[in-house]
Amino acid sequence: MSEIITSTNIDRVIQMNKEIAEEVTSQALKIQTNPTFMVVNSVPQLALFILQGFGLIQMPIDDEYWSGAIFVKEDKRIPVINTAMPRANQYFTAWHEVYHLLFDKLSFDHVIESDNTIEERKAELFAARMLLRGVDRYFADLSPMDFISRVMCCMSAFQAPYKAVLISLYEDAVQRENQKMQEQIREVLDLKIENMPQRFRKMGLDVSLLESSYVINTTYLQEHIDRSEEEFPELNYHKENDEYLKNLVNEIRIITENR
Repeated sequence: MSEIITSTNIDRVIQMNKEIAEEVTSQALKIQTNPTFMVVNSVPQLALFILQGFGLIQMPIDDEYWSGAIFVKEDKRIPVINTAMPRANQYFTAWHEVYHLLFDKLSFDHVIESDNTIEERKAELFAARMLLRGVDRYFADLSPMDFISRVMCCMSAFQAPYKAVLISLYEDAVQRENQKMQEQIREVLDLKIENMPQRFRKMGLDVSLLESSYVINTTYLQEHIDRSEEEFPELNYHKENDEYLKNLVNEIRIITENR
């Protein structure tokens, strides 16, 4: 689980980013210049495309602090995304998990949690490098409007969460020694903007970015059950596994449809 960034610890986080920036930027560039991935034009969807190759599981989980993880089972690494989170958070989490799968060499003897702080920080910075490249220039070129409205425009344009946009802008402000910008960001970083969906609509922005998708995707598990049944038809637990998975998906659908 990643550290919650606030106005009191953001300077320490930015210092950590500075120490790992060269390595993480190089890793992001490997993805951005790899022709294998150029078949997907959408940066958020590209992350999901990569995760699907590892057997991505998507399902809504009723925990606002749990956005995703990599589960390790024998030699399998299976990414899981919580689709009860807003879509913006899902996209950021997806890139976070891509980092762990492709570049993290230290965290796969357990479920990834907060044990390895530096790897979690690298994963967060990697996600920002993938989703928010050029956000500082975009922000600077926006028409005059209040500060938070400009941040919302960045969220919409880059399909990224509120805090992720602010942290990337803060990082740029530190590099440029822009004290005024740093102060503006610290003032709004910890705000809970309850009327953000209404503000998105008023500004003509797509509010679905702030909403949960409640996608249920257990294709990997179903394929694994089917493949196991083909390879070992004499075993009698395949039907039980299949029924269990179907019941689980049906229960999740009932819960999400009643929201």
